[in-house]
Amino acid sequence: MSDEPEPREEHNVVGFMGRAAERVPQRPALVFGGGDAGTPRRQWTFAELWRRAGHIAAGLAAAGLAPGERAIVMIPMSRELYAALLGLLWRGAVAVFVDPWMGPRQIASFAALAEPRAYLGVAKSHLLRCLDRRLRAVPITVTAGRRWGRWPARLTLEELAAAGGGAEVQAVTPTDSALVTFTSGSGGVPKGADRTHGFLAAQHRALAREFPYRDDDVDMPMFPVFALNNLALGKTSVVPQMDFRRVDIVDPALIVRQMETNGVTTATASPPFFDRLARHLEEHPRPLSLRRILTGGAPVADAQLRAWQRAFPRTEIQVVYGSTEAEPVAHIEAGERLAIGREGATGYCTGRLVPQLERRLVRIARGPLELGDGGWSACEQPRGSVGELVVSGEHVCRGYYRSPGALRDNKIIEPSGRVWHRMGDTGYFDGDGRFWLVGRVHSTIFRGGEPVHAQVVEQVARGDDRRVRRAAAVGLADPELGKRVVVVLESDAGEQLVAPAAARLRDAGQPADEIIVMSGELPLDPRHRSKIDYERLRRLLEQGRRRGRRS
Repeated sequence: MSDEPEPREEHNVVGFMGRAAERVPQRPALVFGGGDAGTPRRQWTFAELWRRAGHIAAGLAAAGLAPGERAIVMIPMSRELYAALLGLLWRGAVAVFVDPWMGPRQIASFAALAEPRAYLGVAKSHLLRCLDRRLRAVPITVTAGRRWGRWPARLTLEELAAAGGGAEVQAVTPTDSALVTFTSGSGGVPKGADRTHGFLAAQHRALAREFPYRDDDVDMPMFPVFALNNLALGKTSVVPQMDFRRVDIVDPALIVRQMETNGVTTATASPPFFDRLARHLEEHPRPLSLRRILTGGAPVADAQLRAWQRAFPRTEIQVVYGSTEAEPVAHIEAGERLAIGREGATGYCTGRLVPQLERRLVRIARGPLELGDGGWSACEQPRGSVGELVVSGEHVCRGYYRSPGALRDNKIIEPSGRVWHRMGDTGYFDGDGRFWLVGRVHSTIFRGGEPVHAQVVEQVARGDDRRVRRAAAVGLADPELGKRVVVVLESDAGEQLVAPAAARLRDAGQPADEIIVMSGELPLDPRHRSKIDYERLRRLLEQGRRRGRRS
């Protein structure tokens, strides 16, 4: 007899949204615009969005999409995105997303790997189907806009919804896939995080427990997962007016006006978003109704937190730690973070792990980690040591879609079948059970055989010098040390920064074999524009060495 639960309608996570629509049918679910006269305010209520999702689900069924089949979704953050996504979940289909920050051919290749039966996207995204024969053969194609004959797709979302009528929510099991998100792993190898209905339900419960909302809260979420959580809770989401591919150039004046127009009380975004808002508010002070800020996606320096406290003096600021595969993992309030930071500890404190998770620290190792006959004893680090954080729990993604390499590199599986996720982050736990982040496994520099943790070096080198925009530490080949530590400071202040940075590092006992100041922007991750792209920086420095000049 199988232990697999029977498919049931109540296992389908779309039901959270259905219950919210019953409870607050006329409350705005999604709000757009309101920041300027050129973008009028538009909204969908929970009842309208729920009705639309049901029609799309019925239309997908009529078009021939069966439960369990996959559909590529290439729609920006909009009401069309959430109507389509909810319709797919309602149907029991699997929504497949591909990071838009990759190149077009890589996006097309990853999308085709999912073997989709449907492709839903804006007109421009359908051009990607021309790059792969497998995508050209997808039978169900839908555009979020207008069509001309069969271009860019066979159907529009409007036609899909009009053709459907009503539909019952599809019964699923908790282990059935709901969302698959493809990102590019090391070397461009696809890594498709497989988020099941059970995972999404557990994540919703964890988020609701850790970050409770008031009944009258209005949220501005930059991250789609938090907008989904709002839909499940019955909370209004005001979608920020911005280019989601370039959060570092968001127009802060526009966002402030949008917040004021729509009565935003909470906001969730990456650090560059709040950096720009804080600078704007320091130059143009005005009170906002924000009671809470949630931020994550990259380490946040103490100087950033202090700037945010000045800009948002009456706002609770929570720094959230997590990943695509496990969110949330931990969080800490800004005041606590700054207070314990003054005690001289190294690294970035992420707070205590949420109670829904179990944790372990394992040795720092690139490549797979497997449990041998000795179990955890062979790889687990002793208390107080630095290691890689691994977590397990209901809201931890158990696997990847057709990515055996990603499963091998990112998971540790016990003989019982229990799955642990490798966060890829290095750090330690203090005496109060708080996790301190000191770097990434791939950014650890082995200098003379000893590990050097990049984020600690960067934290010390940067200090509180406001002239330093960013700092990065990388290892370059050295015949004697194996790797030498090169610290790069991003600033317009020039070589005058080298001596004080060297002194700070020396006083803290952190090695630095060379310190470079560059006025150009350090290479950053394309998604959040807040994390150092260490591999790209290392290549740039090595290329500069080969050319006989410093980068």
